Amino acid sequence: MCILIALQVKGQEAWSLKKNEYGIKVYTRKLEQFRFVELKVECELEGSLSQLVAVLLDVKNHYRWVYKTIQSSLIKAADTSDVFFYNEIESPWPLSNRDIVVHMKVRQDNNSKVMTAEGRNVDGLLPVNNKMVRVKYSRVLWTVIPLNNKRCKIDYRIQIDPGGSVPAWLVNMGISKGPFESFLKLKQEIGLPQYANAKFSFIVD
Repeated sequence: MCILIALQVKGQEAWSLKKNEYGIKVYTRKLEQFRFVELKVECELEGSLSQLVAVLLDVKNHYRWVYKTIQSSLIKAADTSDVFFYNEIESPWPLSNRDIVVHMKVRQDNNSKVMTAEGRNVDGLLPVNNKMVRVKYSRVLWTVIPLNNKRCKIDYRIQIDPGGSVPAWLVNMGISKGPFESFLKLKQEIGLPQYANAKFSFIVD
């Protein structure tokens, strides 16, 4: 096990801070066997775990805060904490827009109350739209620590291969902008009245 951990650490560089404004810190690091950098966001939000989960599961309104998202729609839900959804993402000209099907699971540790939300791209659920480029690979992990019932600390990580012929260096150069803008809007979104009284059977605030 020690050898496996050492090999994993060897293939990763240290996190490099790229942006630190409005209480939002954005980091990147290179991975040995992945062309695109991994990204991490750290911040604190005013709101309960249930409010954040309500925002994440309100798929149809992702366009209001997720950077460059044009539209989102729920495909199916195994239960309220396990959903499949579709996003269309605007790309700058002359690139084609991207789209992605995501499987997201929300879980909470019974002892620590730490909440995790993991999203991965899924192939085969929807046909490929020839007018867009399907995201080749995506993995997102939210780790959310409740500081009290009105404030939480977030560690957000994402690895993504947007697909198509866009050069990795170009994606890596501007990759910190999207998550920063998303979290700026998330700070406002989580405070909307429609999420104020959110409650879930699988979340304890």
